[in-house]
Amino acid sequence: MPRIQLYEYAPTRSVRCRWTLAEAGLEYESLGNARDVFGSDELRSIQPLGKLPAAVIDGRPLFESAAICTAIADLVPGRELVGPPGSWSRALHDQWVSFGLTEMECWLWSTELNTFDFSLSDEERVPEVARPNRVLFRRSAAVLDAVLADADYLVDDRFTVTDIIVGHIVDWARSDGVLGGFEHLEAYLARLRAREHCALS
Repeated sequence: MPRIQLYEYAPTRSVRCRWTLAEAGLEYESLGNARDVFGSDELRSIQPLGKLPAAVIDGRPLFESAAICTAIADLVPGRELVGPPGSWSRALHDQWVSFGLTEMECWLWSTELNTFDFSLSDEERVPEVARPNRVLFRRSAAVLDAVLADADYLVDDRFTVTDIIVGHIVDWARSDGVLGGFEHLEAYLARLRAREHCALS
């Protein structure tokens, strides 16, 4: 069994990693699960910006939640949580994860940073970006909603780690109140929440 150490903090994107580990059936050591780990020298030795989550897998450091989740899925090929490297299923995984991060999550994160996150000072925040961010998020969410009108899941129409990553983004939008009207995304979240190991809030 691989040795996995996860630097995490409950409300962060660590949720994705914990859920993937549960679906993979892998044990791990939880490290730092407190706000004081942010920016620590120990964390910066793994994640240069001192952000969570970060992981050490068999002694090798890795950061960015999507990369960590995909690496975990690759550790248990028998569970079919991600297509093998070089397969079309893997290409679709990369496509939808990239779409989720660059066309959806970025707008949610920008709003959070500029309205209530502690990463910026009051002088640095620009709360007015929340309105265009909402417009841009919903434009991309409409694309995903249309795809999920004809499929239960994003890759091969079965649950994979792709759905953990993208589903977390969709749930983030729900909690921020910007998901209204996308019935297929709401149904998608309901399917994800029905899973035994779902870690969504």
